[in-house]
Amino acid sequence: MNKTNLIIFILLVFLGGLVIAIYFQSQTVSEQLPLDVQPVPAREPVKNPIVHYPVPDSTTTPAVLPPEQKDTKTESVDQQLSETTPSVQKNDKNFQAALTNSLSSQTDNKLLQMENFIQRFVVTIDNLPEKRLPRAHLPLKAPGGKFLVAGTPEAPQASSRNYKRYSIYVTLLESIDRDLTIKFYAYFYPLFQTAYEQLGYKNAYFNDRLVYVIDHLLTVPNPPDPIQFAQPSVLFTYADPTLENLSSGQKILLRLGSDQRVKVLNILKSYRGKLTSLNP
Repeated sequence: MNKTNLIIFILLVFLGGLVIAIYFQSQTVSEQLPLDVQPVPAREPVKNPIVHYPVPDSTTTPAVLPPEQKDTKTESVDQQLSETTPSVQKNDKNFQAALTNSLSSQTDNKLLQMENFIQRFVVTIDNLPEKRLPRAHLPLKAPGGKFLVAGTPEAPQASSRNYKRYSIYVTLLESIDRDLTIKFYAYFYPLFQTAYEQLGYKNAYFNDRLVYVIDHLLTVPNPPDPIQFAQPSVLFTYADPTLENLSSGQKILLRLGSDQRVKVLNILKSYRGKLTSLNP
């Protein structure tokens, strides 16, 4: 075989391999789903799940009060739970009605993302210990205004005016009847558990995760105000590396300011005690 024929032979082999590679690549791509409908990969199931804090099965449902009673509710917690209504229907509308009627004002209702609230709540709780939150799925609407920075360019710090942006949420949390909230939660728990399983936790228990996340939030440091910032680039970071490395949930608590942070932590401790003593 002369030099010319050898070159032609090598080119033919190369082109043949290229055609085969393109063919198999096109077959693989054609079998894939579009990005926006790709199924969420299932998470690794727990082989031997242990339920630390079980939730009792409920046979009652929160009563839906008529509109004229929303602002003048005087019933006790037990009176707001009807024992004669049918067993719970697993849909968000029932929960939304119960949640709406348990809040004290229209202002409180406007703070919540009522549509798909349970799914939003479960996704947010699950991600609070992580570095980032899926903000598009938060169960609360974002506070108005912008986060303000005070101090000097050389020593920036959190502005005390920021705390007012979050005070309405702290007030909402303080105003909610905790015993009634726990009864709502226990009754509608199958919906929370279903939403949790839809995230890929096929063999885990949402109430255990909720207690774990509360424990995680309770470990947040409580530095004095104002907290110092650094600006290594366009964005501000916490000057203290310990604070900068905190989770997204703990950083939310930092933004509240020391006084409001203490209030929220005390409320979380109260809920933890109730969530871990739900006798099945």
